[in-house]
Amino acid sequence: MIDINILDGHRVIGGNKILVEGEDGAIMLDFGINFSSWGKYFEEFLSPRSGLMVKELLKLELLPRFDIYRSDFTYDSDLPKLKRDILFTFLSHVHTDHMGFVGLLKENIPILSSAETLAMAIAINEIHSEEKSRLILERRTPGEYPIRSDVLVKSRAKEKRELVKRTLIYSGQNKISALPISVKDIEETFEEVNVEDSLAANLVEAKILPVYHSVIGSSSLYFKLDGVRFLYTGDLRDSPSPDEERLLLEMGKNRLELANSTRKMIDLVKGKVDVLIVEGTRVKGSHSNITEATLYGNILEEIEKSRGKLVIADFPLRHLERFHTFLKVANETGREFVVLPKDYLLLSTMAVINSDWKFQRYVNCIRVYHQGKSSWNGWENKFLNGKIFNDPPLEKLIIHPSEIEKDPGSYILNLGYFELSNLLDFSTSTLNGGIYIHSNSETYTEDQVIDSNRLLNWLEYFNIEPKGIERGEDKTKPSFTGNYHASGHISPEGLENLIEEVNPAIIIPVHSESPEWFSERWKEKVRLDHEVYI
Repeated sequence: MIDINILDGHRVIGGNKILVEGEDGAIMLDFGINFSSWGKYFEEFLSPRSGLMVKELLKLELLPRFDIYRSDFTYDSDLPKLKRDILFTFLSHVHTDHMGFVGLLKENIPILSSAETLAMAIAINEIHSEEKSRLILERRTPGEYPIRSDVLVKSRAKEKRELVKRTLIYSGQNKISALPISVKDIEETFEEVNVEDSLAANLVEAKILPVYHSVIGSSSLYFKLDGVRFLYTGDLRDSPSPDEERLLLEMGKNRLELANSTRKMIDLVKGKVDVLIVEGTRVKGSHSNITEATLYGNILEEIEKSRGKLVIADFPLRHLERFHTFLKVANETGREFVVLPKDYLLLSTMAVINSDWKFQRYVNCIRVYHQGKSSWNGWENKFLNGKIFNDPPLEKLIIHPSEIEKDPGSYILNLGYFELSNLLDFSTSTLNGGIYIHSNSETYTEDQVIDSNRLLNWLEYFNIEPKGIERGEDKTKPSFTGNYHASGHISPEGLENLIEEVNPAIIIPVHSESPEWFSERWKEKVRLDHEVYI
């Protein structure tokens, strides 16, 4: 008998933690943060205490109560054990709602993913130090007075630092060791295993299948356990139409191949799946049909109309495909695309791991903004001192706000909500009449509504014209046109076609607030409980 336990991600969007247990072992599918539950107790300035993190998250029922956490975080706990050891945890992609808690898992649980996902996870860790999602970790020990003994701390002495070692099972062109990590850290932290060479001592057959989503490296997992064939989709998008394919090919062969990866995955598995564990983010409600291909045309048209004006572009940090869209638009409109150091590091990381995403053809139109920060750490510090990713040389990339002031119409400045204070580097005349392109998702939570209204306050103060977002009729909730953002999730029509083609015996919806949409269509095939036995 196989037990499929949706530990999180049941009747909610995000937070996927799915445990599949059979006689041959157990597999964890993603280990993300459920932001709906998290937001009940925590926000930006109220968070778990780092030295008590696992204990506190367990107490608030934000983590599953099993003995699956790092030994240095649970040294005095008495958690129930699983029936079988976890063979590996599969990370479908680097969005926090899928991998935000992976840093808390036991160090002897291998991590399986695409090389792009692992590389992005490491790069993000080196830029934003979040221990709960880190793959490079320092071991913690009980504190010594005046620190309480139940508080787990990292050693302050560098020579006493001990790293937590993990096994990484990957598929892709290059190893993680191609990244700018010290040899010592690599040797002490990672054991790299190619997925073709070894997969949990061959106890289970598994294939990582790339899919199209809003972050590069996203994958589904096809695996067999106790003779049962599973497909876990992770998050994925629709395949492009023939007209969109032509547009994508003009943008680059790599863009077309990425967009067709969901189609390729379906072709590989159709008729070969017993159990389908599938996302259903967009199955209910109205949604925009804008795609990455049509979005490119909308952005190009808007920027061509804004000659002589500074353009500010806001899109998700991890959406490298969107980066390349704006780079191409910058190149075609005679502008330079100015990114923050952290964003340039992600671009460079992906170029190292997957040569398809090298941006050398745009090297003459990309610059790195010299922010007014008082200190720099990690990879950002190394980069700004010319120690990593130094081709082209830093002096050719770095740009000061005074240079942008001379000719604001020659630049597209990539700034998100949390970087708005950088606007204060510029004179009001430079910002006056500029445009802001909201190439991001709309707001869903009360906090996001507050943030969006605050964003509009900034734009109104400097007389920057917003595109894609505006004040709502009642002035309390902003409205979104959606012309500059494409969803990362498959449409209801696309999902219906996928399920019909794959033709599984059992369908288990996750990452969805409307799982009944599935049972209305596939009746007895659908399992809606959070725990399913087969």
